[in-house]
Amino acid sequence: MGFALPMLTVVAWLYLCKSKFSKMLFIGLVFAGSTSHGEAHSLPEPRVTTDSGMLGGTHFGADPAEAAFLGIPYAAAPTGNLRWRPPQPAIAWKGVREAKAFGPACPQLPSGWLPEMLGRKQMVTDEACLYLNVWTTNLPASAKTSTHTSSLHKAPVMVWIHGGGNVEGSQEWPPLGPTLARRGVIVVSINYRLGLFGFLSLPGLTAESAQHASGNYGLLDQIEALKWVRRNIERFGGDPTNVTVFGASSGSLDICDLMTSPLASGLFEKAILQSGFCVDNTSPTLSAVEAQGKKLAQQLGASGDNRQTLDQLRAFPAEQLLQQAAADHEIDFNPNVDNWVLQDQPWRVFSEGKQARIPVIVGSNAEELSIFASPLVGGSSHRPKTIAQYGQWLQQTFHDLAAEVFAAYPAKTDADVPKAFLSMDSDYEFGFGAWLLARETQAIGQTAFLYRFTYVGSGEFAALGAFHSEESILLSKKYWTSWVSSPDDEPMSERIIGYWTQFAKTSRPDAPGLPPWPAYDSTTDQYQELGRHTGQIASDSSRFGGFMQSFIAERSK
Repeated sequence: MGFALPMLTVVAWLYLCKSKFSKMLFIGLVFAGSTSHGEAHSLPEPRVTTDSGMLGGTHFGADPAEAAFLGIPYAAAPTGNLRWRPPQPAIAWKGVREAKAFGPACPQLPSGWLPEMLGRKQMVTDEACLYLNVWTTNLPASAKTSTHTSSLHKAPVMVWIHGGGNVEGSQEWPPLGPTLARRGVIVVSINYRLGLFGFLSLPGLTAESAQHASGNYGLLDQIEALKWVRRNIERFGGDPTNVTVFGASSGSLDICDLMTSPLASGLFEKAILQSGFCVDNTSPTLSAVEAQGKKLAQQLGASGDNRQTLDQLRAFPAEQLLQQAAADHEIDFNPNVDNWVLQDQPWRVFSEGKQARIPVIVGSNAEELSIFASPLVGGSSHRPKTIAQYGQWLQQTFHDLAAEVFAAYPAKTDADVPKAFLSMDSDYEFGFGAWLLARETQAIGQTAFLYRFTYVGSGEFAALGAFHSEESILLSKKYWTSWVSSPDDEPMSERIIGYWTQFAKTSRPDAPGLPPWPAYDSTTDQYQELGRHTGQIASDSSRFGGFMQSFIAERSK
């Protein structure tokens, strides 16, 4: 994905890019909130001693048990000579470190999504961005002076990995902490390096690596944050042996990758994957991304041997690097198969049953791609509008299988094309991957809970249907600027929050007061509809036949 895309001015690229993997990495839902401090001033400061030092937190409500610790460094600042290196240990401190405000986001360009979601055009960013946050209602009484919590009930832990196409986003987006923590879980959100800072590969970087690998620094950051959780979360009242990772869009896709990485083995026990999957696309090789890195270095005028090139690149200001990367739409910054973090194609790991043996919630939204063409986020439609254009798109994408896909998503007239194309491409990019991941989870004897999110908002959002990452709005109860409230919002929000937190607690989403949600069974092939109707629906997965054949043909090349 090129860096110009977060500005969402060239939506056509979404359909012109050659890499389906790149399109799936496109932006996750972004919107922010902040911990409310209005009631916190009269409450005693909560404190926790971590393995780097003592933290002085704040409160996110009037209840003294509602404690938040924000802006916690989980690794050293990846600046200077640490730019494009695996994360290093956080520097310990003496005394009490204030943990009352979020740290800056990792470097990224302004986004067309932010005015709608945040009411501003740009995040506060800095390369020194490897921070995480913890919300808890289970803080040990002894936390101020002791790390011993063995006699305390330990709460399940949910670690959020934000979306944003791996080029934008922040630990703040969405503000899930207070909402979910009040349901008896410990919530952690993290920053990780993005774009060329998180995924640049170069021969020189590979040569200086003890593992002979480069890129994937963003994934290594996520792994480092999960290690921090394993070492420290008990001190916040959390259970380090009951960790659920969850994320949307590229955050979900990253989780899918982590499920195949030996470096992440044992760091989480469950996963919730919202609209982002690694089982139906091919990741780039190390050599392919090294070639892109070399192209960028040449554009920046960095030359000489490997060491000289790296020294020059590490000396460039972050903003200059961002702008140059944005100027070339052909350069992607994605996770790569480096034989270290990712030792094989993730799809192959899943197909051979070698992924993490954990239960999952996995699903997609009915009209995923509608939001990318919406002026609400600065987009415009460049999609097929006639049967001829639709057929041409299918032929370019599916070749000999184009007729089969058209039969599954037919259009009788030109007027039918926009709806047919939206349904087809939403399934192609997301629905198919969710279904395949559920089947491959069941195949190794683990439970998968497959969903399809169909809730349609009101006002300007009604025309968009159930759009990409809309479920995260309801999960956080942080609504977009133009969102028009409906009486149905709160019940839908309560259902999805109930399902997600119950799964974190028990490995099953079922809970009293919620519609039953059976585990996915390929013999009955049903999914849980999450919408104004909530319950089991036949998946009609026969429509995925062309997608499956196309992917099998692609991965056999």
